[in-house]
Amino acid sequence: MGDNSLKRIDIDELELGMFVVNVLAQKGGVTVKTQGLVRIPSAVENLKRAGVTSLMVDMTRSEIASQTADEPVDDTAQAVEYDNVSFDEEAGRALKLYEKARDYQKRLFTEISEGKPVDLDQASDLADQLIDSVFRNQNALCFMVQMKDKDEYLYQHAINCSTLMTLFARHMDFNRDTIQNLAVGMLFHDVGKIHIPRELIDKPGELTGKEFELVKDHVDISWEIASSIPHISSETLDVIKLHHERMDGSGYPHGLAGEEINIYGRMAAIIDCYHALTSDRPYKDSVTSMTAFSIMKNGTPGEFDQDLLNQFIRCVGIYPVGTLVKLKSGKLAIVMQGNFSNPLQPKVMVFYSTRQHHHTEPKLIDLADKHCSEEIETSVRPQQFDLNLMKFFKQVLI
Repeated sequence: MGDNSLKRIDIDELELGMFVVNVLAQKGGVTVKTQGLVRIPSAVENLKRAGVTSLMVDMTRSEIASQTADEPVDDTAQAVEYDNVSFDEEAGRALKLYEKARDYQKRLFTEISEGKPVDLDQASDLADQLIDSVFRNQNALCFMVQMKDKDEYLYQHAINCSTLMTLFARHMDFNRDTIQNLAVGMLFHDVGKIHIPRELIDKPGELTGKEFELVKDHVDISWEIASSIPHISSETLDVIKLHHERMDGSGYPHGLAGEEINIYGRMAAIIDCYHALTSDRPYKDSVTSMTAFSIMKNGTPGEFDQDLLNQFIRCVGIYPVGTLVKLKSGKLAIVMQGNFSNPLQPKVMVFYSTRQHHHTEPKLIDLADKHCSEEIETSVRPQQFDLNLMKFFKQVLI
């Protein structure tokens, strides 16, 4: 590679198709290590958001010439095209992995309550397996994220948030090591709750001011537990420390705001809140994903990084995989695969008639098919129809 092939550029000069060799200068606390072709606009925005100011590019390995103004890049589609096996192939593995992860979380909380040291290797190995599953076929494990039991919320919340973080970080074009560190962070982010009185965690009514102050301590406790683990990464600790901070300074425990919260903390805050809103809790019922997005965008507009929130919505979809939807025909269906060019028309599995009140032969239909007359009327909660999605998953999809 000749010297003339390398070129130092400012971040504002970075174009789609350029091959980045390395980051030369950046500001802020987020360390970025990247190399490869810049294929999607969000990759450029990620670098800017992380504080990158200049880079080294290799012009001989760039592919700028292949892109023209008449050939726009479909960044949404390219950001998610990484499925390698079919849903049917991955579904069984995803179920076993999810059950393994649940057992790990229970064991982790027990060991922490007994004062035993946390084994980082076990968490990293589990995160690796979650990442592998998402990379093979993101839909299978994402389907599991919808399988919620409020009696096991504390364990499932960590697993589901770790899965969502893997999906989100992959969508944001982070490297494998960073994705793993962030996934581990979500596995650990609530471990401090083991030292909060259970009657407060599961209190059905509103917490008093004093009680809420006690619950807020779980962030610092979680961080203290994790920071004592040898070789734990800064990205993992950032997820734990920052997941309840808010962009407008209204979060806790330190009331950080704006640039005081790095991209990892901002992503963790979005994921943690989204999953909490879409889960049944002792003190509130869950809401649908669409309602959760509306709350986070419109109800609390200053709390979250809106650019990142929009990316997260694009990543998981308006109707995430595993979402129960009611069609205008009165049939119930489960979203099986998103449609990134038209999010309102995913592939769904029809299985129940609300008009006749009975199950029907499961049938996969593509709402984007020009011959399909079905349309989604609304997303619904499984509890509204007394449906057990886990039973459906095991009996019909595996």
